[in-house]
Amino acid sequence: MPESLQPFELRQEAILERLGLKAQWESRVKALYDSHVLEILPETERLGFVDIEGHECPLPSYEEIKAMITPENIELLEAKISQGFTRLHLVPLAAPLDTLIAKYKALLLQKHQEGKLLSTKGDQLPLNPDNPLYVWDQYLGADTKDNPEEGIVYFPQSLDRNHQGQTKKQLIESGLSWSIELIEDLPDLPAEGAGEELSGRQQLEANRTSKEYLQALQNDPQYRGERGLSIEGWLIYAISMLEEQNIQIDDWRGQGKGCFNFGSYFPADSLVSYCVFYRDYSLAILGGNSPDHRNSSYGSRSSVKINA
Repeated sequence: MPESLQPFELRQEAILERLGLKAQWESRVKALYDSHVLEILPETERLGFVDIEGHECPLPSYEEIKAMITPENIELLEAKISQGFTRLHLVPLAAPLDTLIAKYKALLLQKHQEGKLLSTKGDQLPLNPDNPLYVWDQYLGADTKDNPEEGIVYFPQSLDRNHQGQTKKQLIESGLSWSIELIEDLPDLPAEGAGEELSGRQQLEANRTSKEYLQALQNDPQYRGERGLSIEGWLIYAISMLEEQNIQIDDWRGQGKGCFNFGSYFPADSLVSYCVFYRDYSLAILGGNSPDHRNSSYGSRSSVKINA
């Protein structure tokens, strides 16, 4: 490392090396391109997606993501990496939700037809080709609503009528099209009592309510800088793992749990997003559940945002 590098630059380079960030970026981009989440945009001629309002949203380059590691956030990122947040997560947050759901469904069918729809143990999972994905009807078009009370809101501060979440259109207006994140690489969520402790942080375990997960992230210092996963975040993790490793995440009857995505909330129904692969019916489920629902078969994920 050149001696002329300043301490911040040394710390930044250490993060890049520890994460293997360039290799991760290349792997995530390939997975999203192969699954048709990314396309070559006609105007910018860059890889990206078109958002719900028809705007082109180019994918941030590796160099652009590197520049997102700043003196202001480097301490938090160092702490979170030591606590297990080591997977680069590229979430096209402003993409049409219906499109991402369709991409996931198509990939489930493709992997099944290839004999490559696998659990984390490597066994082949069953899939009903006539009904591979159940989608709660409230998801359809939910991210296109102007009124926050009629569709889906993101990153609520509470899971009730005073949610303070934002619609997708509001996120776009604020300049957020991509959410560049770090997550734990956990295709199987830990059961109650089975989570690891890393650098003073206890992994989120199953058998807590979405409200309890959210309150923990807001009030417990060990979860500083974390937020709940959005439904888009879950779909991208599921798609990426299928493309990269042929693995279906959150296989409930296997080693995993269902996942409450409490970064996505439906105010009209007072329900949070949840996702699970259900072997009993040979399908994946995108559903909604009460923020007060507790179940030993359900856990949750959080993410750490890199871009401002």
